[in-house]
Amino acid sequence: MNQLRTTSPCIFVVESDDDVRAVLKYNLQNCGYEVIMALDEDDAIQRTQRGRDRFDLILLNQFGKSINEMIVFGQQIRRNTELNSRTPIIIMAEKYGEDMEGQNIQVGDHDYVTYLEDGQQLKNILYRLCPVY
Repeated sequence: MNQLRTTSPCIFVVESDDDVRAVLKYNLQNCGYEVIMALDEDDAIQRTQRGRDRFDLILLNQFGKSINEMIVFGQQIRRNTELNSRTPIIIMAEKYGEDMEGQNIQVGDHDYVTYLEDGQQLKNILYRLCPVY
């Protein structure tokens, strides 16, 4: 028997900027997601130890690390929480050229980098990887 999901999907977000964090959380909740926020890498590791929280997608804002370092960080969060290896990781790139703007690039089986042009682009990739019903 098919059962419809009765809870909203949950996104774990790591965002170090105080101003951006509040707006991002508000917008994600308005899109139908539950949101768990972490302030930085240390906070994220602490919050995810022993798999206390469960979530459907990991969203990381690149902050002072390379894309590869951010992917490793996302994978560490996924391991800490004992999530399925298919749980998507999206990294919002921090700095990039105009040639990359507006692109979403799959860099691993379930790892993505988004070079945001606007908020709609983020909504589209989130809805594709983590649908809201």
